[in-house]
Amino acid sequence: MLLVMATVQFWFDPICPWTYVTYQWLVEAASVRSLKIRPRLLSLYFLNRDRPDTGHRASHEASRQLERFLAWVRAEHGDRLMEQAYDRLGQELFLNGRQPDAELVRTVATELGLSTAEAANAASDENWETVILEDHQVAMALVGDDVGSPVIALADGAAFFGPVFSRAPKGAAAGQVWDDCVALASHPDFFELKRSRGDAVRPSFT
Repeated sequence: MLLVMATVQFWFDPICPWTYVTYQWLVEAASVRSLKIRPRLLSLYFLNRDRPDTGHRASHEASRQLERFLAWVRAEHGDRLMEQAYDRLGQELFLNGRQPDAELVRTVATELGLSTAEAANAASDENWETVILEDHQVAMALVGDDVGSPVIALADGAAFFGPVFSRAPKGAAAGQVWDDCVALASHPDFFELKRSRGDAVRPSFT
């Protein structure tokens, strides 16, 4: 019997640690629910550039070169390598405490067997932001611009912001959360489910 995998679109800004936790959950859910992840770019810089600075503008600005690099990876090498590049960026940023700079781009490019010169050029080339903005605008059209990163869209077109975790569910729990998200997102009258977190809550990547 042929197993049919459902494609899930995942919009992300690589600078967001909460998004990386969601990505860890989505990878786990994909392994128990036969999902294929299609990575797409969401820019917190574009989303917030005309809004008052809430203390994150510097990181959003720094993320632009990471997104340009990822846009180049996808254009030249496809979705799968782009996802691998995002995963490695997340590991270096959030597990190893690296800075979102040109040296990080070179490190990840080297690990993936990519040209470091071409990767560095892409990271500094603002022309790639046309591609990033196209991705970003698709996400905003689906969920509105009063959200953040990440955004997930199901195969049937239903989409939502989040979910946001402090720690990624694993195994059967990851699959159950996926089922719950699908059920809510697919309901035509559902809009929002949210609760506040205390300042002591931080994303955990273990």
